[in-house]
Amino acid sequence: MKCIICGSDRIQTTDTMISDFVMARIQPGFQPNCGQNTPVKLCFCQNCTFAFYDHRITDAESDRLYAGYREEQYQQTRQRMEPWYTSKVNRALNQDRRSLHDQKTVIAQILHANTKREIKTALDYGGNEGRTFFRKLGTQKKYVFDISGVQTLKGVIGIQNYDDLKKLHFDFIMCNHLFEHLADPQDVLNRIRVLGDENTLFYIEVPSENPFTRVNKFSVLHNLKMMFNPLFNPFLLVRSYLRKRRQPFMPMHEHINFYTKKSMRCLLERSGFAVLDLRETPEQTVLGTQTVLSALFRLK
Repeated sequence: MKCIICGSDRIQTTDTMISDFVMARIQPGFQPNCGQNTPVKLCFCQNCTFAFYDHRITDAESDRLYAGYREEQYQQTRQRMEPWYTSKVNRALNQDRRSLHDQKTVIAQILHANTKREIKTALDYGGNEGRTFFRKLGTQKKYVFDISGVQTLKGVIGIQNYDDLKKLHFDFIMCNHLFEHLADPQDVLNRIRVLGDENTLFYIEVPSENPFTRVNKFSVLHNLKMMFNPLFNPFLLVRSYLRKRRQPFMPMHEHINFYTKKSMRCLLERSGFAVLDLRETPEQTVLGTQTVLSALFRLK
């Protein structure tokens, strides 16, 4: 087994499985507690510190997993497998203005620290309806590439055909909270690489949640504060905890890649980019504080 970022074979592995929720989404007819979960390995590269699951989700599995994302059926299926994920939690995540505000602030700060150029044309690659844009980001044109066909916000131009992107010029291309889900991060980097030139700035934001290199955000102790968040039902949190105790360490969920500064830099430099800024920043969300990893880079 080799690292999908740096190619090293210095891999530490932990046996686990695909989570009940993901299994229910990607495998029709799945029933929990019947021994049907696919075994997987959670891998840690001792060379570049990237963590990932050895099962790389297929396009068909991805389509089933993210179809109707955070809509009613998604929420109901997830609550059956994870009792804490109520409709109230789902609704709050869909309307999380706090997280969106902090995300825009981080992008504005990293741009201000590294360039004085006006960002006239900007692209959010995989950006849904385009909520991440702010006034000074894309002063002339704001574009979103998203194959779901969701209605974009006023002033944001939606594009579904990748080839149409190649006809345009972009001063700035961003991918927010996408690379933690990707089966092949290198492939998507190659796809956005050809959309820019020597003057284009690129930006990636992902959660900083690698369980092998920082405090384990997935531990029960780390998440005790959820009991005091009025968004959650304490009884359902306890039910979720008792269910989780019967499972192996970190079953594979929606996030299949876990980055550090070192692994992100390695990924970008091996893909032909020069890193301009790489930082970790806390962001407030309705679920609590999360740390994000932000990278600003350009073509070499």
